[in-house]
Amino acid sequence: MSEKWLTIDDLAELLNVKRTWVRDKVTARVLPHRRVGGVRFTPKDVAAIEEMFFEPAITDTPSRAAARTRQAAA
Repeated sequence: MSEKWLTIDDLAELLNVKRTWVRDKVTARVLPHRRVGGVRFTPKDVAAIEEMFFEPAITDTPSRAAARTRQAAA
């Protein structure tokens, strides 16, 4: 096994969240993980977690001025 599995502390640091947040999500079985010598996260688990919380940027939002203008009824 050449891929490094992360601990709760490692994942918390990677995601820039508190350790308790990760622990709570593991306890609630929200985050994918493995129980091997404690809680561990494989690279696939980390990728899945990052995808779970991914929010795309909103780029097609009309400006306030455009939203205020009325469109003519057809």
